[in-house]
Amino acid sequence: MAFESYIIILFGAVIVIQQFIMYLMYVRIRQLLNEIDSIEGKMKITDHELDILIQKVEEVQQKRP
Repeated sequence: MAFESYIIILFGAVIVIQQFIMYLMYVRIRQLLNEIDSIEGKMKITDHELDILIQKVEEVQQKRP
């Protein structure tokens, strides 16, 4: 009887530790998703900005011999 209760306590502790690790992973995933969102905001370029960039590149190419 004592052996079974020790096993139950051990498995219970393992489950609690697993839940804690899963929570830490969830928090880290949320941090990474927020970081991706902030990077996407910096990377977005409008059509107008792209047109200006293309024009400037073409000007530089024309100036070269």
